[in-house]
Amino acid sequence: MEKTMIGIKRINKVLVANRGEIAVRIFSTLHQMGITTVAVYSEQDKNSMHVRLADERYLLDGKGLADTYLNIGQMVRIARECHADAVHPGYGFLSENPLFARSVKKAGLLFIGPSEEVIRLMGNKSEARELARKLGIPIIEGATGNDTALAKKAGKIGYPVMVKAAGGAGGKGMRIASSPGELQEILESTRREAKSYFGNDEVYIEKYLSEPRHIEIQLLADQKGHVLTLFERECSLQRRHQKIVEEAPAPNLSQSLRTKLIQSARILAEHISYVSAGTVEFLVDGNNFYFLEMNTRIQVEHPVTEMITGLDIVKEQIHIATERPLSMSQNQLSLHGHAIEARIYAEDPGKGFLPSPGKVLFHQIPKGKGLRIDTALDSRGEISGLFDPMISKVIFHANSRETARKKLIQHLKDYVLLGVQTNICYLIELLGSEDFIKGNTHTGLATKLPENKNVSYGECKIDKHLLAMAFMFANPANDPGMKSTWKQMGFWRLMPVANLMINKEFFQQKYLYHSEKHMSITESEKQIPYRLINRDSHTMRIDVAGNIHKLYYDSVNGEILFQHNGCTATVSPSQHLGRDILREINKNPVLEGESLIKAPMHGTIIKINVKPGDIVNKGDSLLILESMKMENKITATAKAFVKKVHVYRGEMVADNSPLIHLSDKLV
Repeated sequence: MEKTMIGIKRINKVLVANRGEIAVRIFSTLHQMGITTVAVYSEQDKNSMHVRLADERYLLDGKGLADTYLNIGQMVRIARECHADAVHPGYGFLSENPLFARSVKKAGLLFIGPSEEVIRLMGNKSEARELARKLGIPIIEGATGNDTALAKKAGKIGYPVMVKAAGGAGGKGMRIASSPGELQEILESTRREAKSYFGNDEVYIEKYLSEPRHIEIQLLADQKGHVLTLFERECSLQRRHQKIVEEAPAPNLSQSLRTKLIQSARILAEHISYVSAGTVEFLVDGNNFYFLEMNTRIQVEHPVTEMITGLDIVKEQIHIATERPLSMSQNQLSLHGHAIEARIYAEDPGKGFLPSPGKVLFHQIPKGKGLRIDTALDSRGEISGLFDPMISKVIFHANSRETARKKLIQHLKDYVLLGVQTNICYLIELLGSEDFIKGNTHTGLATKLPENKNVSYGECKIDKHLLAMAFMFANPANDPGMKSTWKQMGFWRLMPVANLMINKEFFQQKYLYHSEKHMSITESEKQIPYRLINRDSHTMRIDVAGNIHKLYYDSVNGEILFQHNGCTATVSPSQHLGRDILREINKNPVLEGESLIKAPMHGTIIKINVKPGDIVNKGDSLLILESMKMENKITATAKAFVKKVHVYRGEMVADNSPLIHLSDKLV
């Protein structure tokens, strides 16, 4: 194999030091280029799609992230032993770790990304801010230093302030402090998260902008010093500083401001002699813009840029790594249409977007021209609580923004995922909101939309009458699980009333039975017909007084899971509820005598704030549970004494496990 002093001219085998969706995405390009692919995986990922799709696969020793996907020594050892020529880091994990880039290069392998020095410089957000300032790129007022210095500066620039991890990325390590009283606790939790995820507990503060836009410039740079900017992306729709919807190009952005953003990104990239794919991010406030950070890796949202430019960014990264020039010049690059991406997360909008790990019973992705779906989830699988909750990225490209928006909504309605809660219904509402339609997006929009529309965003608006009829139309002929359910229920045609539990809430439906495919209900003295048009093992179409509804379904443990327009629900006969379910339904959340606080999800206990004998008030933080890379406060349900703490710091707990025992009496 031909080599030079600075690297390998030809790549035959690449190890992808990552997992899940991004590993699958990189493998796709590598396979098209005829390059052998190597996957690494932890024990939890042994049945994952990225493992199955690779040409070679190697098990990582260890259990936690630090021992597996964050273990530099093990990654490099496997790369050498399998005779890989290069390593692609993907995003997250080790992708922006300068020690990893150095170790790969030291082992005689090619790192598909920028240099160690550039990763280190841009990886420290406070240093990157200072460099941007020196280059004349505007930055938001802020400060670095110890907690005392930061508190003093926060008082000077005024609250609220944003506390950020200096080594943060991907929306992690960011919190808002609204008052001096909150600042100390937030500094502590941000340092803890920064140390856990980035290995560096340094933090800094910035003046918080309440409603800025988040605009970023994607760029490519080769080893000859050529920089190609690939237009901009709008990434303002965010929750907890995590992007949920991105689009390219950005709507309602003046050409003069676009030019300034692109010029600033180019100035920065050229000054640091950047090589590979990278993204420069900005906050835009009116006509003003401020440097936010530079990500020295491929971005989660890179598909929207690929779809409007026709470029394969992974392929460009590989060509750049082998010292080839960029595939085109800036003058040759043109923009084609509009692309919008929506991220599907395993989280429950009806419960404050708590993570929702667990087994997926049925997964079916839509298909269509202009549609792209990046995922690593099979038809059935499991969403682990150890990793980020993102399941899939659904992207649609069209000639116009409005067409892309409408088609994306339709495909989200046809994206089926049963078994865990998702944010699909929330995404549909966001894309259908008046502000998004007009392109009036900003980073606070996702949380402000409920106020604008006087609705509870993300809580699915399920049609219980439709679900009741769908439950009866779910003929058990081809499904053993449904046979069991119908056997419990008896013969519906003999029952004038259906007593059901819908999402564990009692619902009674009076109906008229005409045939197994035709029933009706009466509302406001008007008879409404329900006709089953067709049905297969997982899909049914129902005609409701001339309106056609498409539902997806599956059955498990005597329940039928439905999905309709992105909203999911479980339906079961009420007369066969077990004692455990009844106890759960009827439990009183208000403390009367004794109360047991249980884990709302799988996770790890990272901090306990109380001990037996303490007095707590309703809403007080009892402990912090980490799940899917997110810290969740578990709070007291009422004023009470802490009777017993059932867990310890560092313990991994399952969903519904006992955490804290509260009592109205001091024992």
